[in-house]
Amino acid sequence: MLDTRIDGEKLTIFIGPECLALNSTALRENLFHTLTTSYKNICLDFSQTRFIDAAGVGVIAATVYEARRKSQSISMSGASGSVLQMLMSTGIDRLLTNKAI
Repeated sequence: MLDTRIDGEKLTIFIGPECLALNSTALRENLFHTLTTSYKNICLDFSQTRFIDAAGVGVIAATVYEARRKSQSISMSGASGSVLQMLMSTGIDRLLTNKAI
């Protein structure tokens, strides 16, 4: 299960140290489960994430689209180094609103 923090009306989801093909199925299930909450503002926090691959980016993209489908605002924070570079090179960062990188 992913760590989360509630701050008023915002739900922050901590992605964890790795966002890889190896754990992409579990990550996707956990993220989609958190989207079933009543929170309209969701932030994906990458501050603990050290590695992300193409499968991980796919999970994040699917999460963004699912959140939008449910009229939830989704943003990101804490991404740095190679994780930020991967999110930017794939354009995922442009899909997220209110990004606080």
